[in-house]
Amino acid sequence: MKTKLLSLCIVFLSICTYAQHVPGYKIKNNPTRNAVPDSSSVDGKKVFNYYLTVTKIEELKLQKKEKKFDSIRKNALDQLHYDAIGTLTLTSAQIDAYEKEHKIAKDSLNIIRLKLDTLSNKYEMEELELKKTSFFNFNAKRSRAFFDILYDNRGEQFSVLNNTGFSIGNNSGSIYSELASGKLSVFRVSLGAMVSSSSSDDTSNAKQEEAYQRLVSNGGNTVLAIEYPLAYIHSSNNQYNFISRLRARGTADFPEFGTTTDNFAGSAAMGIDFYADAALSNNELRFFGTFNFNQIFGTGEFSKNLGINDDSFTFGQLTLGLVFNNIKLSFIVLTISSEKSLENKSVVAGGQVLH
Repeated sequence: MKTKLLSLCIVFLSICTYAQHVPGYKIKNNPTRNAVPDSSSVDGKKVFNYYLTVTKIEELKLQKKEKKFDSIRKNALDQLHYDAIGTLTLTSAQIDAYEKEHKIAKDSLNIIRLKLDTLSNKYEMEELELKKTSFFNFNAKRSRAFFDILYDNRGEQFSVLNNTGFSIGNNSGSIYSELASGKLSVFRVSLGAMVSSSSSDDTSNAKQEEAYQRLVSNGGNTVLAIEYPLAYIHSSNNQYNFISRLRARGTADFPEFGTTTDNFAGSAAMGIDFYADAALSNNELRFFGTFNFNQIFGTGEFSKNLGINDDSFTFGQLTLGLVFNNIKLSFIVLTISSEKSLENKSVVAGGQVLH
């Protein structure tokens, strides 16, 4: 059974691969570390304006064009408005000319503002890379840039089927795929699905093994996750990185989806995670560690499947791993919990292929 499950994982990963509950970041070398800070003088004091990068220069040029076309649009509207209330008397040809002018300016503004949004996000990413230390200062723009750096979304507000990974534990295994994700103000929201299986011949033991496998991987076979960045600290070339996030998730196990649970089982969790890594100078090999700690609230069936009595408990895990040649390997080496039966079970191994 274990061999079949592993084969299934490999086939599935070859089709669509990227991440799992353990962060699957592939942080690249910092491309903007030679940028020049731009400042101005206010009341005799130097005030930082922005880092001068090619992106920022392009953004400033487009902002000038935006002002120009916005002025044309407003002028055309003013002329049409004055004519409508009788202040001016325009000919049909003049009205047509102003309407055409307004339409061209409006269409140009729509194109410019889309480009400005892309450039603004790209610059926010550059600024995060240049500042090296960001604590508790993630607004909507900075949060979007942060998650684009981590998940390589290239500024996309919404993406589909971008995260997939597998994990294998004692007599059990699972495949997790993030079906859809997007930004909601300062948050990243994702919906995922997981398939887990156990090779144990004992039905009761198989149920517990599968439930534990889902717990350490993502929590359930259907997962809605919300995350918010707390800290991003790194060296100038991203050789060393430290990341912290707040995470909340709701999970559901449905018998119809192939799990061994007899009835619906659900849970909600709130917690914090910490991620740190260090890479070789050529970025060919990166070692990482992550620790997360959560307060979990589950239904009676959720607790029953895990073989515990309390519907509310704490759970944390320490994971160590490495990334090389776009392959990520991870190992959950320590678990802590208010439920002793969930502590220090056998090592769970995971794997991903990173784009």
